Amino acid sequence: MGVAEQLGIGDEDGELLAVAARRWPTWAAADDRLTPIGRLEDLRPWLKGASSEDADEVLQALAKRGAIHGGDDRAAAAALAWALLPGACRVAHQLRTLSERIDEVVAAQLWLEIRRFPYERLTRVAANILMNTRSGALQDCGAASQLQRSDPTWRSTRPLGPGARFWESPHAQARPEPTAADELLDLLEWACDNQVISDQDRSLLLSIVEAADRADSTTVSRGRNGLLSNDISAAVAKEYGVSPVTVRRRASRSIEALTQACTNRGISA
Repeated sequence: MGVAEQLGIGDEDGELLAVAARRWPTWAAADDRLTPIGRLEDLRPWLKGASSEDADEVLQALAKRGAIHGGDDRAAAAALAWALLPGACRVAHQLRTLSERIDEVVAAQLWLEIRRFPYERLTRVAANILMNTRSGALQDCGAASQLQRSDPTWRSTRPLGPGARFWESPHAQARPEPTAADELLDLLEWACDNQVISDQDRSLLLSIVEAADRADSTTVSRGRNGLLSNDISAAVAKEYGVSPVTVRRRASRSIEALTQACTNRGISA
């Protein structure tokens, strides 16, 4: 079964999506961010042509309605999952070698991320949910075990997900500092928006970073702080069906473009 089937949204006439379609006019009347889309079935085509800001407004409205601590509407959560399904399927395809049940793992993680999404403090709904879905799936498949053995800091770290009680504390007034992953995603999103690199280049770079995280640090010795080592290039090449040389060439080109663009604009990379 694919990700859509695992979530019960493989068919637009399925129970949850049918409920979402019936409720859409009511949702739009209550939240004008949804008014640009007349019907649920128009959502995906509209998102493809919308600006990133407009698309995020719509997804934010669905995230608020679908989150457990928001509207707690499972039909709205299903609608958001349906909107993000192409990205979730891409994540499952990229991680397909990790588990025979990868579709189930990704579907479960996607649903969790949607239901607990902290819409009050986060934007970039699609990027954040899919990034967390990928990270959660990797953890569920045990892909972080190598890093845990080789990095004592990671071993002693207790991750706090967006649904953790810490974030709900009234005493936690300060906005948490962005993580390295947040900064990387922001940089790559900016680079894509400004046509410094393509969406395909971003996907490749993220795959290289994930492969580097999974790698034993003692084997990382080649260029770009180990990101272009032979082992990592070979692992990513297998995932994309290209040669390691192609991976290194494309990654080097993208990194050079990012470095040059950041230097020209005075951005710290």
